[in-house]
Parts: sequence; C-alpha cells; structure tokens
Amino acid sequence: MFVGENNIEPLLRAVQRFESFRGHFSTEQEKAGIIQAFEYSFELAWKVMRRILAERGLTVNSPKETFRAAALEGLIDDPEPWFDFLRKRNLTVHTYNESEAENVLSVCSSFSEEIKKFIDSLEIHEG
Repeated sequence: MFVGENNIEPLLRAVQRFESFRGHFSTEQEKAGIIQAFEYSFELAWKVMRRILAERGLTVNSPKETFRAAALEGLIDDPEPWFDFLRKRNLTVHTYNESEAENVLSVCSSFSEEIKKFIDSLEIHEG
C-alpha cells in the first residue's frame, strides 16, 4: 500500500508484529518483545504522519508538532493519546526497569486502537 510517495508496508508489518506480541506478555522476554514492537511501531507511525504532512506542504519536525498537525489534517482524532504514547516511548528509550515496563505495557490496548484508526484514515485518504 502506498500513500502518496510513502510506502506504508513497513508500518503495517510492524503493527502486525505488535499485535501478535500484544496477546502474550507474561514472561520478561515477552514483555521486552512487545515493548520493542511498540517502540518500532510508534516510530514508524509518527514518521509516516510527518511524511504525509510534508506532502501536503506542512513542515513539522518533532513528534508533538506532527501529532498536532495530524489531528488538524484528520489523520488522527486527537493528539493527546499520541502525546502519552510518546511519553511511554521515551521511558523505554532512556532507561529500563520493571515499573516503567509495566507503565509502557499499560498503553498497549489504547495504542492498538489509535494506530488502527490512523491506518484506516490513510486508507480513506488514499482512496
């Protein structure tokens, strides 16, 4: 699938991997796997948003700017959940401990919902 000049297949594959991990995270290894899948999916999602916005003539640099503009452009409903995902992603990037891992895992369901809505919006805008 393409959106403009942007192939979103890597994002779709990352989200598929995230979803497959999401149902199984009882061991430390499984938790680490879903956190990594979350990080990767999140990074791809905001960068795809940024590229789409650039195609529309909007220059954004940071994830927060991107989420605000993406909401205004109808790519996402609300930037606030994405700001929370950014905070969780930042926890995993800077340090790793058990409580922070649980904090990140706590947003997996809402991330799943929001990223599916984002992908759906791409299909709507494409067609």
